[in-house]
Amino acid sequence: MRRAFDHGKIIGSVLVALSLLAAGCSSPDDESSDNGAYEPVVVEHQFGSTTIDSDPMTVVTLTGSWTDSLLALDEPIKARYVTEGYAGENNRFEWTPENDAEVITFFGTESISVPQLAALAPDLILAGYLGSEDEYKRISQVAPTIPVMAKDAVMDSWQDVTLTAGRIFGKEDKAQSLVDDVESQVADFKTDHPAAQGKTFSFGQLTQEGQVGVVADDTDPVSKLMSSMGMVLDPKVKEVAEGQTRVLISRERTDLLNSDLLILWPLGGDPAAFESLPGWSNRTAVKSGAVVYVNNNNAAALSEPTIYSVPYALNLIGAAADKIPA
Repeated sequence: MRRAFDHGKIIGSVLVALSLLAAGCSSPDDESSDNGAYEPVVVEHQFGSTTIDSDPMTVVTLTGSWTDSLLALDEPIKARYVTEGYAGENNRFEWTPENDAEVITFFGTESISVPQLAALAPDLILAGYLGSEDEYKRISQVAPTIPVMAKDAVMDSWQDVTLTAGRIFGKEDKAQSLVDDVESQVADFKTDHPAAQGKTFSFGQLTQEGQVGVVADDTDPVSKLMSSMGMVLDPKVKEVAEGQTRVLISRERTDLLNSDLLILWPLGGDPAAFESLPGWSNRTAVKSGAVVYVNNNNAAALSEPTIYSVPYALNLIGAAADKIPA
């Protein structure tokens, strides 16, 4: 039997569906105002639009992509909300620079206390996924809020987030330079790993109940990121998805994980747990060694790409990609 699994409950902020379409925003050029006056910025998003009337001075972020983009632009953050248990060691991912933001742990935006959020006195909330328009209205009563910008998506691309941050803070040139640099690193990865080009990958989580949750759609952030590296989601996995972006398969169906490269996340913490799955030692990637094990502290580098996590992910995948037979 198969059933869709709610990976949002498993990995909190690690969500599905990445849009490559740039979100509609308007802002002044970096050098457009000689007198330093802030011109309002309008950010279009899935629940309408948000107007930012003044230069944000007290910013709260609810997702790692916004956090990393602001840090890359040298913009201070008052507080950053991080997902309980999935935010890296000491609530900071390895790729995220040290910062002075207050850290508030939560598990899903529905758990955010409006009075607690209001006590931070933010003038801008960079939220990302909020789940519903009602949730957006609840959070935005505190301050102007930016949810997911792309229509019909639950996560914006790291490029869109970084470029939008540049527009909001009047640092468009710097934001574009940051994006260009990371995209150049992605291009270099493809050149440096020719054997991986066009080869298949699968991303699987092993639950403590012994089932395997797999990415099963090209729109998933993991798929988008791996595609940018030149690899393709294994067609066998997509065949069983029936329109789901991620599904649970039984432990007996490891034949669906016979990909050229495997990215595996043992939710119990022990990579050796995969070895108990029937036929595991005969899987293509297991035999070649083209396997990457991730954990609660670094899986978001793939599932929630940011301006800082993408280079980290390239390094994470690189060693396994080198083991793919030509």
